[in-house]
Amino acid sequence: MKQAFPCHPKHIRIKMAGITDTGQRRNNNEDNILVDKQHALAIVADGMGGHNAGEVASQIAIDVTSQFLIAGLYIESRMDDAFSTPEPMKDLLEKSIQLSNRKIIEESAKDVTKSGMGTTIVCLLFCRSWFVIGNVGDSRCYRFRDGKISQLSEDHSWIQGMVEQGTIKKEDAKRHPQRGLLLQALGNREINPAFTFGCPQAGDIFVLCSDGLTEVVSNNTIGFVLNQDGNPQKTAEKLVELANENGGPDNISVIVVKILPPRE
Repeated sequence: MKQAFPCHPKHIRIKMAGITDTGQRRNNNEDNILVDKQHALAIVADGMGGHNAGEVASQIAIDVTSQFLIAGLYIESRMDDAFSTPEPMKDLLEKSIQLSNRKIIEESAKDVTKSGMGTTIVCLLFCRSWFVIGNVGDSRCYRFRDGKISQLSEDHSWIQGMVEQGTIKKEDAKRHPQRGLLLQALGNREINPAFTFGCPQAGDIFVLCSDGLTEVVSNNTIGFVLNQDGNPQKTAEKLVELANENGGPDNISVIVVKILPPRE
């Protein structure tokens, strides 16, 4: 019997599932995902680089981030007031992501075929009464609550910067030839992860995904699928299916996390 994780949420129940798919046009899958219910942790990483280096970078991101994070949570949770606020979770997640970045840079320097490899990352962690999201790049985390879908992560992309400045209209951004240009990703010398935290509620549905989904499936359509109240596995499969039906131009990764009511 597995020992209960000391930081697992006490008053909510979580159901999660994920799927990653090569898509219709790529020869290999450079995405990697982690679905860890025991530790209430989900991660999507979308790798990039030649000679299959992207999948190496995304796997490093998953492994290093999760291992450092879980070890840190165990240590911190021994204190009486551990994680009474979300800031310590955010700090620990940031250290985990920064460590992953350094590891990717180190591995890239060892092998010329992996030079310049990188990856996006988006993480969702639940602890006590909180959730924390951390991301670098354009892999996203959404929350579906009360019939509305909201993007909680921050896109680190050139096109998002232009939209925020008012230079490009949001409706034109989807068709812009530079929409895939990232301002930062793991593998850069310096990164500045974005973080969001809050309190989960029963009925919330969180979705983590690579841009293989969001490039071809709109936010409204994602929300429509989430509103069908399916189980996380079927919901993730449906979203991947829609991306492939719309051409599947990239690898597609989706994790769905559903917050269930507490047991009576």
